[in-house]
Amino acid sequence: MADSIKCPNCSGNLVFDADLQMMVCEYCMSRFTAEQLKNTIVPEAPKNSEAGKRIHKAHAEEKIKKKLGDQGVQFICNACGATVVTDANTSATFCAFCGSPAIISQRLTEEFSPDFIIPFKYGKEEAVKKFFTWCKGGRWTPFDFVSDKNIEKLTGLYVPFWLYDVESDVDLAGEGVHEVSVSTGSTTTVTTSYYNVRRKSAIAWKHIPLDGSTRIDDRLMEAIEPFDYKAIKDFDPAYMQGFFAERYDQTGDDLKGRLIQRVKEYITDEMTPSFKKFNRGVKISQDNSLIYEPKMFYAMMPVWFLHYTYHGKSYDFCMNGQTGEVTGIPPVSRLKRFVLFFVVLAITAVITRLIAGIIMGGFVG
Repeated sequence: MADSIKCPNCSGNLVFDADLQMMVCEYCMSRFTAEQLKNTIVPEAPKNSEAGKRIHKAHAEEKIKKKLGDQGVQFICNACGATVVTDANTSATFCAFCGSPAIISQRLTEEFSPDFIIPFKYGKEEAVKKFFTWCKGGRWTPFDFVSDKNIEKLTGLYVPFWLYDVESDVDLAGEGVHEVSVSTGSTTTVTTSYYNVRRKSAIAWKHIPLDGSTRIDDRLMEAIEPFDYKAIKDFDPAYMQGFFAERYDQTGDDLKGRLIQRVKEYITDEMTPSFKKFNRGVKISQDNSLIYEPKMFYAMMPVWFLHYTYHGKSYDFCMNGQTGEVTGIPPVSRLKRFVLFFVVLAITAVITRLIAGIIMGGFVG
């Protein structure tokens, strides 16, 4: 069943307004906090209601959940009775017929039940402003790039992340090199000293994030980090109303290789300041560090996405829905580059003529 959260006052659909940080009814405009709406997801409409009649009629015609090969699954919208078709990893979407937000609650149970969620802090209006600012930062952006057609594609998506709490005992050994140069007259003497270096330390990290969806570019997710974990909450599906959501297709264990690589990078970052006195660097010859089995948590993180195509090439704009951090590569306008080429050519020609005139004038004088 495609579930939704209903307004206690009028039974209209509620959506999470990121700007207000409240659940808002689209019909009577009532507002509620997520805490006020605990356990209010409606799994199905009453049988004697109009929506219920449509739903149960649909149930008689086909099963609520029907596999469509490997492409998707059908669910019934509990607002209008229409069939909602999603792929296997979508856990929050919208009904294509009535526009009602729909949470596929069956996709968020047992091992797929998130531990935490960070709610959207930036709504679509603010995301659009950030997108405009980002576009203006690229002087090569095409004139028609910022269009209503592109803006409409801007989508709020909860991305599945694995959060890891990691402890390590760092034990590094190597050789540090330091050079001192002394100049006397025309003679320079360089003294090179070599030192045995050993670094041992206990370091722990909390909530290292790695996205668990193969459909989302890992580099984009890393570029919009970090998230502010002060705002993290125990998972509540109320925050997902009005947004799309993915379910992970990579387990926490699947990502441990990436995790270990990142932890090693973090260890290097932590140790580097202690090597500053060796101006020719430190060469690590032994690494006996221990990285212990991490604690894993499943969380939903807010991201604004925009995927677009320009002259046959695909581009992505991505914004952290909590912090506003943005990333992406805007398309390059061939027209702007063409115009700039001739502008620069014209300016160069003028400067050349002026220089030639000055030189010739000097000869004449």
